[in-house]
Amino acid sequence: MAILLAAADPQEELQLKHLFFVAQELKKRSYPFYFLTNPGNKLSSQAKLAGYPVLNFKTGSSGGWLANWQLARKMKKQGTSLIHFFDDEALVAGLKASQKAEVAIKLASVKTDWLKRIEPSKFRELDSLICANDENKRQWLKNDDLRVKSVEVIPFGLDFSKYQNKQKKSFLREELRLKEGDFLAGLLTPLEDLKIFRDQLEALKILNEQAPRLKVIVLGQGSLHLEQLRHEQPLAIENLCFYLGFEEKRADVLASLDMFIFGAFSLPEEYLLEAMALRLPVVGVMTAGMTELIINRETGFLVPPNDPQTLAQAILKIYLDRSLAQQLAQQAYNLVFNKHSCEAMAEKVVNYYELLALQKGVRLGR
Repeated sequence: MAILLAAADPQEELQLKHLFFVAQELKKRSYPFYFLTNPGNKLSSQAKLAGYPVLNFKTGSSGGWLANWQLARKMKKQGTSLIHFFDDEALVAGLKASQKAEVAIKLASVKTDWLKRIEPSKFRELDSLICANDENKRQWLKNDDLRVKSVEVIPFGLDFSKYQNKQKKSFLREELRLKEGDFLAGLLTPLEDLKIFRDQLEALKILNEQAPRLKVIVLGQGSLHLEQLRHEQPLAIENLCFYLGFEEKRADVLASLDMFIFGAFSLPEEYLLEAMALRLPVVGVMTAGMTELIINRETGFLVPPNDPQTLAQAILKIYLDRSLAQQLAQQAYNLVFNKHSCEAMAEKVVNYYELLALQKGVRLGR
């Protein structure tokens, strides 16, 4: 009995890596599997180079009875017991064939925009959906037309290979002409919320007096109402710099830092994940329970909103105690790797295959 990983034409490098990490985990557990994809694409060629079995099928030719019959025959010949659709094109092309082939378990890694392109009835034919986060799961469950049988949350894995000291560590120092020995803290904050930013500026004023070599780089999200801010509150803070519009240089900017300050719980958590993957000590401005990533005094410092004094003290502790900073950074890295790496994602996916197979009394191996 074989497992089928179906992806029509994955283009993004990370998506390809996700597929191969799942394949590696299946191989490690000695489960027979194969890929279903369009001929001549990256997945097809790279899978063959890796020695993985590939079934090429032009997904664009799907829809007719003959194409479905041919694909169903191939699935039956392989003894397919489970099919996992990784993109919407593969789902549309392969679902009917998988039904004809009597594949016992059918699931898909879904995105919310699929709801606009695929009929709800197709999702009802699946045994389970896999979402990247709880918010996506809620969007699928609240749709009354779907009536899906099961929804599982398995976060997209981070590719940790790109965080292994490949970035240009001196990037920000060169860009901002900073001095050797300056300690760089990056502050990611929602600039459109001036109340939050004012509190953070109050913390920086405290730091300006107690840590003159600490430089805070504001990595803002949103529009900065600088004129309004200057009118209400002077910005004469020596340790403050702005580096806005940093997305194009995001990897190099984050790698240049010595500390990362996650300025509000409303910001995308992916930035926090990347900072931890880069082994940066982190300070998060949010209340407990807003994230599983920052365990106070274990994987970083968690400080409440609207408390400049506590924020300043947390930053100062990391600045003054480099041994503590290194310890927090390593523990944060371990947490993120164990829960959010591509390896962790693949392990969770295959564990889920096993759970679904157990529930339905299906054998995945020979």
